[in-house]
Amino acid sequence: MTKLTPTQTKWLRAMHMLSACLWGGGALSLVLLHCLFVPGSGEALYGRDICLKLVDQYVVTAGALGCLCTGFIFACKSAWGFFKFKWIITKWAINIGFIVFGFTCYMPWLEHMSKLSGNTGDLALQTPEYLRSQLLNEISAFAVFGCLLFLVWVSVFKPWGKLKQP
Repeated sequence: MTKLTPTQTKWLRAMHMLSACLWGGGALSLVLLHCLFVPGSGEALYGRDICLKLVDQYVVTAGALGCLCTGFIFACKSAWGFFKFKWIITKWAINIGFIVFGFTCYMPWLEHMSKLSGNTGDLALQTPEYLRSQLLNEISAFAVFGCLLFLVWVSVFKPWGKLKQP
C-alpha cells in the first residue's frame, strides 16, 4: 500500500475538514431554521420546508459523503486503518449510520412536509401526519447536531485506544 505524501495528507485533511464544516454547518442551519423561524403564512411554511430540504440535500449530504470518502482514503492510505482504533470505528459507525438514517428517514420526512405544506399551506399544521413528520424532523436535527459535536470531540481527543490484535 502506498502512503500519502505529507502534501497529499494536508490536502486530504483540508478536504475532510471542509466536509465536516459543511455537515456541521448544515446541521446547525437545520436546527436554527426549526428554532428561530416561525412561519406566519402557508407560503412561509412551504418556504421553510423547502429551505430545510435544500440544506439537507445539498449541504448536509455533501458534507457527510465528503467525510465518508475522505475518511475512506485516510483509512486506505495511512497508518490509521479502518479498524485499528476504537475511536475510528466509532466515527465510521456514526457516519454510516447517519447517512443511512438520512436517506431512509430524514429526507422522506422533509419531502412529506414540503408536499403537504405546498398543497395545503398553513392547514398542514393541523394535520397529524405533517405534525408527526415535523416533530421527528426537529428531534432528528438536534440529535444529528449533537452527535456531530460528539464526533468533533472524538476526533480531537481520540479517547479510546487501539484494538487488541490477536
